[in-house]
Amino acid sequence: MADQQPARRHQPATLAITRRVPLPGCDHDHGLTLDPPARLVFIACDGNARLLTLDLATWQVTSTSTVGDQPDVLAYDPAARRLYVAAESGTLTILDNHRGHLTVTGRAYLADGAHVVVDAATHDSYYPVPAGPGGHPALLIYQPAP
Repeated sequence: MADQQPARRHQPATLAITRRVPLPGCDHDHGLTLDPPARLVFIACDGNARLLTLDLATWQVTSTSTVGDQPDVLAYDPAARRLYVAAESGTLTILDNHRGHLTVTGRAYLADGAHVVVDAATHDSYYPVPAGPGGHPALLIYQPAP
């Protein structure tokens, strides 16, 4: 059996801040996720229920969207170019990414404290909630239509 090399870890050369980027329209940046091929960052602002799109090529905010109160956890499906934003208020907002411009394609109340994880291979999304049916913790699963 061939020797296996340990996974390479990419570490910063220093722990110094190299850039600060202003986020106009954002009250308390909280959650974020990336679209690496498009060089975009999606940033949730839990103080004013906004989602900013930041272009890493220009370091400029290119769009702002409204999401549920206290957005917390973001998950991005790169193949579907779909962003899920779960809010502590229980609102889930789904946005489609068209060349860096987000369009809200769905919004629904799931459960207070909902979070989200996406399986990029199947496009299924999972929502662990602290109080589902009967008041017990539950895992809600959404499978998009083919």
